[in-house]
Amino acid sequence: MQTPIPYEIAALLMGGTMCAFMALYFSMDSKGTKSPKRFLAGFLFIYGLTFIDNFWETSDLIFQYPRLAGLMVPSFFLLGPFLYFYIRDMCDPESYKLDRKRYRHFIMPVIAVVLMMTFYSFPDTLKFSLLMEEEDLPETGYFLIGVLGVVLTQIMLPVQILYYLVKSYRIIRRHFTTLKQFFANVEDHKLDWLRVLIIMLSIQWLLYAFDQLFGWSDALSEPIGTITTLVDVGIIYFLSFKGLRHDAVLREEESLQRQLDTIADQQHPKTEPETETTRETPQPAKYAKSALSDADSERILHKLQQALELDQLYKDNMLSLRSLSDHTRISPNYISQVINQNLNCNFFDFINKFRVRAAQEKLVPKGDEKISVLDVAHEVGFNSKSTFNTAFKRYTGLTPTQYRKQQQSSA
Repeated sequence: MQTPIPYEIAALLMGGTMCAFMALYFSMDSKGTKSPKRFLAGFLFIYGLTFIDNFWETSDLIFQYPRLAGLMVPSFFLLGPFLYFYIRDMCDPESYKLDRKRYRHFIMPVIAVVLMMTFYSFPDTLKFSLLMEEEDLPETGYFLIGVLGVVLTQIMLPVQILYYLVKSYRIIRRHFTTLKQFFANVEDHKLDWLRVLIIMLSIQWLLYAFDQLFGWSDALSEPIGTITTLVDVGIIYFLSFKGLRHDAVLREEESLQRQLDTIADQQHPKTEPETETTRETPQPAKYAKSALSDADSERILHKLQQALELDQLYKDNMLSLRSLSDHTRISPNYISQVINQNLNCNFFDFINKFRVRAAQEKLVPKGDEKISVLDVAHEVGFNSKSTFNTAFKRYTGLTPTQYRKQQQSSA
């Protein structure tokens, strides 16, 4: 048996209490049945059960009451689905559908209960012998089936959690790609904290998987246990803080995405005249039913370029597909289609090309005038120097500083 560690027990109690409180809060704060917070509440509640399970072991309660062994394990199979659907609905709340496809994600706890049913029926004396790793254990079929169920469950749990961590990360990456269809600056709209959460949970997964499959040595078991407990508490506080700050994702994105998805049913732009005939030029499947001809497409592109060059809309660091649509009186659907088809890029790249072009002119000093790279970045519409450097190097092959030095040396 392990000697109880006061500070580790305190951390477990603190983490479990925080989970219970925040799960209750997010559950009560959920607005309607489509709120991602319902899944966040579920995730926090189950995460709280992991603290209780660890508390039983750390405080030696599990040895005093062997019937507690493995009692919480089936519920842990809900962690992955709750996390995945929380992130998915944060990035696209319209995806929420409580249908059979979603129910199948919650079948693993039932399977785990079935696998561990024989183990649960073991008498306390037998469970105690297992926990103490005694050598004189029975070799009956009944005992072996119970142990096999526990082993299979211990293998399935880390595999299932890894599966949902990967799926969740892919959702975040896809969300970032979608943002570029709508915004010229994505820093304020990215859900980077979800990516940080995935990384933190992945580290915990690695530690947990190693412990379940191989186990730690006696020298490492205690410090690793303390570290994982503290990281778990950190995850809960981080997730709770971010969950309080972020309601369901950007409504502007949702509206625009729905418009893009239904473009086939919207045949005319806001003020663009009806096309005479639709060219027979093959179109991508996404725009196959669009009424936009090549001539109209070129005309819209010219109008967009004029708005950016003459009105210098690219200088607006809050420029979005919606605001460009409002300025030009062209449907956002057609703006997106023209940019995607004619220029083979997204809205983000389209605007940043104008910004980089303008920055190239400003980086070359005129007389005694000297402007810092950061000032240039802000003046042409970038929100940060790092984003400016990345975009500038992507289109020119040089950083802004390198470009300035090159121009000065060749002058």
